[in-house]
Amino acid sequence: MSVEDPAVPTRKPTEEETVNADLLPVMNVMFLLIPALLLAMEFASMAQITVAVPRTVSHPVSQPQNPTQPELGFKVAIGRDGFRTRSGGADAGPGAIPLNGGDYDYAALAAAARDLKHLFPAESTVTITAEGDVPMDVLVRTIDVLRGDRCKLGAYARGEQPGDECLFWSPVIESVG
Repeated sequence: MSVEDPAVPTRKPTEEETVNADLLPVMNVMFLLIPALLLAMEFASMAQITVAVPRTVSHPVSQPQNPTQPELGFKVAIGRDGFRTRSGGADAGPGAIPLNGGDYDYAALAAAARDLKHLFPAESTVTITAEGDVPMDVLVRTIDVLRGDRCKLGAYARGEQPGDECLFWSPVIESVG
């Protein structure tokens, strides 16, 4: 028999303690994050506007100029107070088209564009400028009104001339610095 010396430390057999992993709090957080991320995706949706830009050419196309008729040079400026129209070749209508009841007066702008189109039937270009705080939908609606609300340019893309309902279908947008 062996006698154990009380001065010599002895090793006790160690019991391995098992730790239970409690995954329930982690799973709860994950189940809360999934709907929150799906909801955040709804607020971060992207909007787009389909734009068909006009075709360009690498060299200028010479168009026959009528020396008896001056160039129109029709310009429309969109501001907080309404539209301002001017032209180099003729009186551009009222010159200033103020807001009508807080809204832009598209009917008066269309009437001024129709009057100028009758004076210059071959002209198709209008230059549009807008102040920085003008909403994009006002700019797009102005382009639509100046083009003509019933103007269809599908035949023009095939080489045909646009109809009489088309006013100024070739807009040039200028940036105001």
